Amino acid sequence: MTNPELPHQATGSDQFRAAPAPPGAYPDGSTNGGPAPVHRVSSATRHLSAGAYLDDRFRRASLNQVYHQVRRLVAPSYGYDVITVLDHCLRAAKMANIRDAIIVGLLVISFCAAPFAALAALNVLLFIHLGVATWRVLRKTAVEMQSDKPSSGLAVLGRILTLFLQYTVATIALMVLSLPFILSSLAAGEDIEETYAANTFLTLGVFILLPLLIAVPVAMSAWRQWHLDRLAPGQPIATTAPSPRFDEIHRQGGGNVVIYAGYWPFIGSGNILKSWGFAQRLVRGADPLGRHRPEAEREFEQPPFKAQDIIEYVRDHLRGLIGTANPEQQLPGLTVSDRVFLAGTEASRLVPYLPQEQVDQVVRYPTAPARHYLVCQVVSWHGELVTTVYVHFAVQGKSLYTELTSMALPPCNERYRIVDQVDGTGPTAYVKGILGGIVGSPLTVALAPFNLIRAGYDSLVASFARTSAPAAGELALGYDYGANSSVREMGTAPDTRNHTQSQDIVKYQRVIERRVLAAILDFLQSRGVDTSEYRQRAMTLLSAGAVVTGSGSINVYGDAIGTQQQEGAAPAPVPGAGA
Repeated sequence: MTNPELPHQATGSDQFRAAPAPPGAYPDGSTNGGPAPVHRVSSATRHLSAGAYLDDRFRRASLNQVYHQVRRLVAPSYGYDVITVLDHCLRAAKMANIRDAIIVGLLVISFCAAPFAALAALNVLLFIHLGVATWRVLRKTAVEMQSDKPSSGLAVLGRILTLFLQYTVATIALMVLSLPFILSSLAAGEDIEETYAANTFLTLGVFILLPLLIAVPVAMSAWRQWHLDRLAPGQPIATTAPSPRFDEIHRQGGGNVVIYAGYWPFIGSGNILKSWGFAQRLVRGADPLGRHRPEAEREFEQPPFKAQDIIEYVRDHLRGLIGTANPEQQLPGLTVSDRVFLAGTEASRLVPYLPQEQVDQVVRYPTAPARHYLVCQVVSWHGELVTTVYVHFAVQGKSLYTELTSMALPPCNERYRIVDQVDGTGPTAYVKGILGGIVGSPLTVALAPFNLIRAGYDSLVASFARTSAPAAGELALGYDYGANSSVREMGTAPDTRNHTQSQDIVKYQRVIERRVLAAILDFLQSRGVDTSEYRQRAMTLLSAGAVVTGSGSINVYGDAIGTQQQEGAAPAPVPGAGA
């Protein structure tokens, strides 16, 4: 599936033709057919890579919903290198499968050779797990009782019931495992106790099988900690070996076209801060001689400018904030680019790139499913924070329609930031990892068969997706081929880590918004458009809080940071930054 196309459905003209992808390179310098990844060693890249080893659910979702989704265009990667993260997900998944396969192999061999010995080893693991679970419940309850805000009796009762349920399930599971061997012994006329006691492999099971079952998770913990140490600040990130799939992700993720699934077009941008839009009538300014003009005569017979003209003006104005000599005149980390968004149900070709003439065509026909946005983005805190303001212009009905949507990506999951902790790497971390491997070995052994089955299912689904992927030009219009998941969003924390981060997001959003409004005002004045109505609305927008509505022409919502999202609607803001 390479270089398919996207139809322009507004005018019935010929289909868009994809522009050639610019050259790029992997972090190790090898070239490929896509754009060079940015922020290869950003904090977000390191944290998400750590998440591949620390969070099985995140790793599996990243692979199944992004890496193996060959029939969907990938979401944009803001503030991090998705290839590096996916490469670590593949490594972690491979090692987890090897670990589970070894555990299942040991269990199968032991049950075939010495079933009672295997049951004895599982009994010991069961006692370890239940003992650890009981200790954790008692310790947590004791700590809370000594604190200023102890847990309610209902919460303590819930923990006790959960612990009792674990005991019950573990007992039933061992009885189910033991039943076939007990029945076979009864059928052979053997005494169960004598058979169990006389089993020559019982000692082997307790003193050899048990250490092996514990050693496998411990070895996995040590291997995982070795990778986490290599993701510590200042460490070079491991190089990624080129592959056809990585080439495709590189090419798609850095394009100027976003094909999205579902309701929300700004996949990969995080949480909504604010969204507003209004229509500005294009009428002439006051008569130089002070004569009164009828309202109908004030309107331009022909629009005084094209949408592309104001886009170029605003783009050049914002780019003037990049790289200036005076640090107080620039906005560090700002990038301004053009991007086309299209619903996945409207795509007949998956096109990551469009040439500029095709982008201009989307601007001229804003009633088509494809929509142009000026993407103004600031990446800060070493990639941990990404503030994006999407600006859309349309000249229609003798009016200028302006729309701004501000989005923010908070830092990555706090759990993944262990590589930045003083005791998160080094000898102390290895000791904790080994102890964690021992304590967690019963659960690892119990879940190994289910993990292998799940891994096999995922592999079959991925293989089917690859073999059934349509060739270029064969996408059936109406199916949703858009990106429905973002690796960064799946690994994002619910909120910012501190007040400064929250204020930085709001600061960048408001600075960009203010500069866009100022540039629009200057442009309208230069084209002889009356700006009195625009000034009033701009002031309303700048002073807007959470919600502002004005006579059906201005709609504002948001101005907060959060992650909660309602299905079928724009992401709902959650308190994290003041208005």
